[in-house]
Amino acid sequence: MRVVVVGAGLAGMRATEQLRLAGCEVVLIEGGTRVGGRVRTVREPFAGGQYSESGAEWVDDVHQRMLAALDRYGIRRLGPGEKWTTVRRWVHRHGELMSPEAVRAADPLVFDELTEFDRLLEEAALGITDPSRPESHPAADALDARSLADVAEQAQLGELANLFKRRDSQGEFAAEPNDVSLLFVAQQRAYQREESAGATVLSHRVEGGFGRLAEAMAAGLDGLISFDEQLIGVDQDADEVTVRTSRRSLSCDHVVLACSLVPLRKVQFQPGMPAALERAVLQLGYGTVTKTSVQWPTRNWPGGYATSDGPAQRVYEPTADQPGEQGILMSYCGGDGGHEWARFSEAERIAMATNEMRAMHHLESAPLGGFSRAWSTQPRYGGSYAVYQPGQVTAHWRVLREPWGRVHLAGEHVATCTGYMEGALESGEAVAARIVESE
Repeated sequence: MRVVVVGAGLAGMRATEQLRLAGCEVVLIEGGTRVGGRVRTVREPFAGGQYSESGAEWVDDVHQRMLAALDRYGIRRLGPGEKWTTVRRWVHRHGELMSPEAVRAADPLVFDELTEFDRLLEEAALGITDPSRPESHPAADALDARSLADVAEQAQLGELANLFKRRDSQGEFAAEPNDVSLLFVAQQRAYQREESAGATVLSHRVEGGFGRLAEAMAAGLDGLISFDEQLIGVDQDADEVTVRTSRRSLSCDHVVLACSLVPLRKVQFQPGMPAALERAVLQLGYGTVTKTSVQWPTRNWPGGYATSDGPAQRVYEPTADQPGEQGILMSYCGGDGGHEWARFSEAERIAMATNEMRAMHHLESAPLGGFSRAWSTQPRYGGSYAVYQPGQVTAHWRVLREPWGRVHLAGEHVATCTGYMEGALESGEAVAARIVESE
């Protein structure tokens, strides 16, 4: 059986690996010049062997596929793991860096309000018995019509709690609260609840960066990947598929489109997509993440995250578990802020982040170097990762996960674990199994 896979991210490489193991003849094409997709570890221009992730940064201890892949290639998790709670964060507000204790003193109700907000999310998640089918929730339409902003209003969040929850939405979903479906958030929580069996979930970075995993997966494909080859069109009939690229035409039995939906919006399909699938491809939301890292000669800042009321949004240290006197601070901007930062050049973004970091932590030394990547400006991605907007789970969830004749979608946007590297691997395995079983 002949299969063409488009995209050498984690989803495309996992699908290729599984299809080859099943005896298929596979061609893997990649529009860029490297593997990994939105997994990209940056080592230059940082001193002392330090590095920072410009893309995916964390693996949760419930991500069994990812953990198995890391073990397979001898890539070690770092540190004791992070627990994602708001309470542990610092807040940079009105020019002052406030500890969690100072936050409580400034607003004694803030954490009670956040607890109520989370209770409402958990209440919505209870109706999802199968995280792979959130549209089966008995109140699916009603929940999908609501957004995180609606939940914030229902929880009657005050100024500080609203700041936390807006930054959480911009960070976790890379979107503003009004652009995130409550049903989607409930699905994400139901997935985590099922995988963790109620235990606390910890998140880890890895030694040497996640780019090592992408490189190791590519090495196992024996030079199979064709780089700098863009997808132009896909023609299919009952018997075969013709994949037209910037270099050639390939005839095959199936094609796996393991790439962001954004570049697919310019691909020529013959015959045209069914209306429901076309709407999903054209409309699905993508988060806007702009990550800016600046290296400093010494680590003169407290540990943990700082939520800022300024344009940097959230500032933290990605080198917390890396050796060396130097340290890197990261500004992570999503939603409207991610879009806004993307308007500037990389040098301007680095300068903007440097200035806010200086003000936040009273840093006086000159930075050693930095980088910034705005994923919404990258034409082969068009954003960071999928975010189902209000109304999009009931409209698009199922159609994106079903084959269209001999055309199959893969990637985190069609996984149960949407938005994560785990989801990329999950989707690659699922599409490969479906193709093998179809013949």
